[in-house]
Amino acid sequence: MLTLLSERNDKRITQKRKRRTRITMGLANKLAAPQIKKLVAYQSARRIGGIGNNYLNANESPYPAYQMPKQESWQRYPDFLPGDLTTKYGLYSGTPSDCVLTTRGADEGIDLLIRAFCEPNKDSIVINTPTYAMYDFIAEAHQVSISKIALTPGDFKLDVPAYGALTAQPKIIFLCHPNNPTGNLLSRQDVLALAKKYSDEAFVVVDEAYIEFTPSDSFALDIASTPNLIVLRTLSKAFSLAAVRIGFVLANSDVIQLLAKLIAPYPIPDPCARIALNSLSETGVSYMEAQRDRILFSKAEVEKKLKALSCVERVYPSVTNFLLVKFEDSVKAFDYLVEHGIILRDQAKQPGLENHLRISIGDDIDLQQMLDCLASFK
Repeated sequence: MLTLLSERNDKRITQKRKRRTRITMGLANKLAAPQIKKLVAYQSARRIGGIGNNYLNANESPYPAYQMPKQESWQRYPDFLPGDLTTKYGLYSGTPSDCVLTTRGADEGIDLLIRAFCEPNKDSIVINTPTYAMYDFIAEAHQVSISKIALTPGDFKLDVPAYGALTAQPKIIFLCHPNNPTGNLLSRQDVLALAKKYSDEAFVVVDEAYIEFTPSDSFALDIASTPNLIVLRTLSKAFSLAAVRIGFVLANSDVIQLLAKLIAPYPIPDPCARIALNSLSETGVSYMEAQRDRILFSKAEVEKKLKALSCVERVYPSVTNFLLVKFEDSVKAFDYLVEHGIILRDQAKQPGLENHLRISIGDDIDLQQMLDCLASFK
């Protein structure tokens, strides 16, 4: 009898919850801003990659971060912005501390810039496709229009003359250097030419998420002489701190002061700031550089082996911790790998990248498992 009453009660509770959910969802849909209703959620590697045991789809480091500090206090709010971390990153990047803003990953920097400089339903940004999808996504969420200029086919260079055909005057030009997902550097001459062309009209934002892997100098060193140049950085890639969510905006101090008006109170959790500080110590940076060199060595080995596979048509040169690979049939290759628990990043929806997959450089065991699987793929 008690069991029967309990089952009936559980059923009533479930029905009430379903009813409340329908009402809430109906209200949310009714009150949601029109641009949010139409917005397609950004599909991060964890959301769309699939379930596996070998993740080579998010460009994470396969190695642990430098040693973690102990947390002494949890009950106090952190600083509004961690001054010691800002100073430390300024020293690391060669940027004055008043030209550095610490953010929750580089993605928050993108969001702050669009909110600060673009008016909804009026202003526009420029992106160069194929590239990182968050520029497009955040602009769309804020009702900012997007002009897209294709990188040159095959070598993915900036098409600087194409900017002359733009019908909308942009407020921000986003450049990914090195570019994700293609893995190549942009020409320093081309980037600075764009900054000069738009010196009084638009900001040129250079996303340097992968700069530690490259032989190139950072554009951070050009900020002082190029007032409309802004650089985005992160500790998620080479520093092995993807879970900590620490990024930086490097720009002239007037830009930093404006962005600081928009950033949330207490944006950086104190444990995250301490971990970041530890990784930016002299020994922490040396540790990062050693792990980076291991990744670059592994990448060169994997590149050779991929080129020997019959299912692979092309492996693009890369200065990053990932490789863009063209397959004869990327859909079949991707699905075959998923069946074996190996998750890559599908790039087929990116302009000009049909049959392309992006492969993160993981540890030797994960990479060999992927290569063995592709070797058996028919």
